[in-house]
Amino acid sequence: MRNLLGYTPANLSVYRLAFKHSSKSPEAYTSNERLEYLGDAILDAIISDYLFKKYPKQGEGFLTEMRSKIVKRKKLGEIGSKLHLERYLDYDNSYVKINSTILGNALEALIGAIFIDVGYAKTREFIFKKILRPYIDLEELQVGDINYKSRLFEWSQKYNHHLEFKELGESMKGSHRIFKVGAMINGKCMGKGQGRSKKEAQREAAQRAYDLLDVGNDMKSGVS
Repeated sequence: MRNLLGYTPANLSVYRLAFKHSSKSPEAYTSNERLEYLGDAILDAIISDYLFKKYPKQGEGFLTEMRSKIVKRKKLGEIGSKLHLERYLDYDNSYVKINSTILGNALEALIGAIFIDVGYAKTREFIFKKILRPYIDLEELQVGDINYKSRLFEWSQKYNHHLEFKELGESMKGSHRIFKVGAMINGKCMGKGQGRSKKEAQREAAQRAYDLLDVGNDMKSGVS
């Protein structure tokens, strides 16, 4: 644990709770769900503050988009995997398979535990040393993102397909509403996405449809 955190924790019980998946404890207050909620808010605040100071001339839209790219579920899951959080997870392996979502949730819960154990300054230090510096390339985030939604619309128009984004429902994660959206090609769902806004959910759905249809490969794929 010390190698992961960079310091010796004072309150081990809160870290154990951070890694207890709901499959081992159905009550929210005895699993890591409450810590995940707290860590999510702390991570948002620290990243928002960092971007606000890093880009003093950029507007709200740019800052919001950059923060979204950093804290999106897939990115947090990738970082959780690189930090080997699966080593610490307490879950029912008879029916639960570790995936990006579980690792991303565990990372947020860990941030919540750090905040409770050692406070804001140490949590900020952890996020800088273990997340931002080693795993976040801000220049790449600014210029390297494909606009999957626009590309998908271009592909659909070229091949006379009908593209629409259909709302598939919503759920709650802590205090956040999670939207679920499908990218529909000629009435078929070719990619599903979810996010804290409909726009974010559409982006993820578009990317999954884009990858499935191999749109980037010279627009050679089609839909039967």
